[in-house]
Amino acid sequence: MDCIVTAGGRPDPQDALYIYTQGKQKAVLDMDGRTMLERVIDALQGSENIDRIVIIGLEDDQEMQFKKPIDMYLPDQGSFVGNVFAGINWLRSKNTDSSHVLFCTSDVPSMTTATLDSFISTCQPLDKAVYYIFVTKEAMEARFPLSNRTYVKLRGVEIAGGDIAIAQMDLADSHRELWQALTDARKHAWKLAQIVGIGWLLKFLLRRVSIEDIEIRAEKIIERPVQIVVNPPAELAMDVDKPEQYEMLQADLINSRKNN
Repeated sequence: MDCIVTAGGRPDPQDALYIYTQGKQKAVLDMDGRTMLERVIDALQGSENIDRIVIIGLEDDQEMQFKKPIDMYLPDQGSFVGNVFAGINWLRSKNTDSSHVLFCTSDVPSMTTATLDSFISTCQPLDKAVYYIFVTKEAMEARFPLSNRTYVKLRGVEIAGGDIAIAQMDLADSHRELWQALTDARKHAWKLAQIVGIGWLLKFLLRRVSIEDIEIRAEKIIERPVQIVVNPPAELAMDVDKPEQYEMLQADLINSRKNN
């Protein structure tokens, strides 16, 4: 399947991570001698499951070294949804025969080809419209004790969302307004309530929603089957949003190199 990698995030001076980025894009932060983006692309290009790769948010390689040429660089479109649609439109212009596309952020530098392929294998035979990742607090902190992730409290479990997902490409046609609405609503409960329903939102706020409830509600909204993959490798949900996460992952990669 084809892959869209989002790499346009640029922390502003008010962002705690600015101490390291200093106005540069987060994707080009050094991680033990390679940028975060280079490490992510290494993992993707090592997988036989991945075909074309489109990077959104860069207009060239910025002197980074990849094992294979990147199929396309596209500039930041100004929003996550805009970036995704731009990537899909380019892939379609090449007459792709992939029914699904994999989405990946550029700030999961500990992802490897093996952890990626493990997730893709779990999603076979790709008979669902969307596959998304939840990693429980216990699983995340078993792998990354100093993760300092933010968790969402569901019924009986705390979860962190993943940084890769798989979705049917034609969802961009039938639900374009929905994706934009969900993106706009993520920080405004009243907007989210208009989409998921006030009753369901109240149930969520009272921590009475289960992972299965989320799958059912999502399927009802997009009118296609959805699967949440629980506890794939934690590396697929360990991203870099805070200085301490950057420092932790840098140390983890150094230790891994020294031990191998």
